[in-house]
Amino acid sequence: MQGEANWGRVHLDRRASPRAEYRRTAPGLLECDRFRCAVRDLGIGGLRVEPAPPGRVWVVSQPVAGELVLRASGRIAIAGSVYRIDRAGLAVLPRGGGWPSEGAIAAERALLSQGQRERRRTPRLPLPAASNVRTPLRDVSASGLRYALAPGEPAPAVGSRLAGTLRVDAQTSIPVEGRVVRHLGREIAVALDPPGLDPELLAFLRRRFFPEPGSESRSGA
Repeated sequence: MQGEANWGRVHLDRRASPRAEYRRTAPGLLECDRFRCAVRDLGIGGLRVEPAPPGRVWVVSQPVAGELVLRASGRIAIAGSVYRIDRAGLAVLPRGGGWPSEGAIAAERALLSQGQRERRRTPRLPLPAASNVRTPLRDVSASGLRYALAPGEPAPAVGSRLAGTLRVDAQTSIPVEGRVVRHLGREIAVALDPPGLDPELLAFLRRRFFPEPGSESRSGA
């Protein structure tokens, strides 16, 4: 579904200008009326919200006004309108009001790129589903984790915050504070709030689920 719009030069190809993309991290946040919208990419020519927030009817050309919360620049008031609606979400274009500057978008891109490089360098523990110890954890690092939903457990929305404890096994629970970044079937990926998991906890998980050969016999000796 697509509506008419008066395209300026910057709108001729939204992809032609540099964008801040929230793809393997927690999405950006747009606070609009009472709604908290997950922003997937942001550029000088528009932004992408996925999914469209439930609870209201969205229509093409509908005004969108609120505050965009950027990691690098904080809160920025924006004014735009819905240009396109599809199954995944909404495309919003600026409409003569506030919008992040090119400098703010460049700073956001740089910060996101830095975070992606740091996550790639972080050692990960891919926990096998077929393990001697039953656990919902599937993958964990200092900056994030992935866990399997229990039967009948509803999936948290992408972009929503999680705060609480995750039971690793019958004896162990770990604190979790972060934001849901994606769904992988019945598995949920969470980007943890800084500073992430303590190194001692990661070392414990490694010993618990990846014991070195012979370590159990040595400990029982």
